[in-house]
Amino acid sequence: MLTERSIFSLCEVLPSTVLQVRLADQIVDGEVVKASTFRRYCLTPGSDLAGQPEQVVAIAGAVWTPAAIAAYNANLQPAIQ
Repeated sequence: MLTERSIFSLCEVLPSTVLQVRLADQIVDGEVVKASTFRRYCLTPGSDLAGQPEQVVAIAGAVWTPAAIAAYNANLQPAIQ
């Protein structure tokens, strides 16, 4: 019987401390993967982590310090000339 599942695959920390998350969407027959595609999304420092994989929450907790969040937000502000 073919079923679909989405599993956590990878979480990368970019230099800006943005997290890039990769999920694998798979079609499986029992435990045999018949097809797999990947999708990615990014989470900016301080993002709501509700519904995220536990590994992503753990990484965000380690990387997104108050200083890292402040630095990220400061870089979003346009330079005052």
